[in-house]
Amino acid sequence: MTARPISEVLKSHTAELMSIPGVVGTGEGEGPAILVLVSRRTPEVDSRVPKRLEGYPVLVRVVGEVRKLR
Repeated sequence: MTARPISEVLKSHTAELMSIPGVVGTGEGEGPAILVLVSRRTPEVDSRVPKRLEGYPVLVRVVGEVRKLR
């Protein structure tokens, strides 16, 4: 069991996760779980993204390149 709601955990760790090269977003998944969205899976992503954050599982999902819509 975790002490903080997943939304608070995600908010406090998003900047750190987004600083990892290849990470394009974060979100809440079912379970609950923390989602880390990546453009592609690399050894660096696998080594730097934690398996758990404050008790919540962290899932890496490949979503490809993300571009701003005009």
